[in-house]
Amino acid sequence: MHSSPPPRAYIVATLACVVAAFCWGLSAVIAKGAFELGLSPERMAESRVLVALVPLAAYLMVRRRDLLRPPRAARASLLVFGLAIVAVNFSYYLAIDRLDVGVAISLQYTAPVLVLVGSAIVARQSPGALSWLAAGLTLIGAVLVSGAYAGLSSVDGIGLAAGIAAAITYGTYLVSAEAAGRRGTHPATSLFIGFVVAAVIWSVVLPLWDWPWSLLTDPQVSLRVLGVGLLGTLIPFLLAVAALRVISAAVAAIASSTEPVFASALAWALLGQDLSPLQLVGGALIVTAIVIAQLRRLPAASAAPVEVAP
Repeated sequence: MHSSPPPRAYIVATLACVVAAFCWGLSAVIAKGAFELGLSPERMAESRVLVALVPLAAYLMVRRRDLLRPPRAARASLLVFGLAIVAVNFSYYLAIDRLDVGVAISLQYTAPVLVLVGSAIVARQSPGALSWLAAGLTLIGAVLVSGAYAGLSSVDGIGLAAGIAAAITYGTYLVSAEAAGRRGTHPATSLFIGFVVAAVIWSVVLPLWDWPWSLLTDPQVSLRVLGVGLLGTLIPFLLAVAALRVISAAVAAIASSTEPVFASALAWALLGQDLSPLQLVGGALIVTAIVIAQLRRLPAASAAPVEVAP
């Protein structure tokens, strides 16, 4: 049965994306440390999927076997979702490894603009002036709060390409997850199928028997791998996918753009890095964008009712 979520559900879903952004911001710092200890970006991308898949699969097989099979209508969307997980994880970590973290994060958060452009092309109508304003403020805010403007003088070409790819594949990840949810797929099912597809792809591209297992003897590396897999993957992905059953991919992308805000705040709290006035302005712009996105719900968030599965 189809039903339209109450207004409070939109706020809760948006906050879920904000919490997910906090987890992603923290995991980016964790992953950067693992790279400095010798773990490659592609192996981290592979590891986070496998670490997240194990507890999720165990839970579903023991408690919710009914969620192991997705609706037939959603299978194509879930296949794209799994491919997007592989692509966005690898491109994002490659960008972080080769660029300043601020530059990499800012490139990824051009995704709200890309999603809006794509939606406008597909629907053949503009999402509205306030929607474009929210997306634009998100982009400007991400650049300011991350300090990306200070790191553009020595941009690595491969890192730049990876950052752009991260934005495109992040948008694809959001849109495909939203499509699967609107076809009746439970969030846990979406994640399970997506992680399985991603794990199969990684096992072919980077066989596990070639994994640098010796690195795990260093507690710093093993704890960072676990942290990225659980705190930076399973929890935030579940929150984001669940939210996409209520809000549109564009609103989710705008809400998730609080990641650079959290990354800067964590750097200030944990590493003693000062926040500049421009970073504070950037954070305010992102918060403003989220408020605007809530005041003017994007068409995809309200036009189609959500099919609620148990």
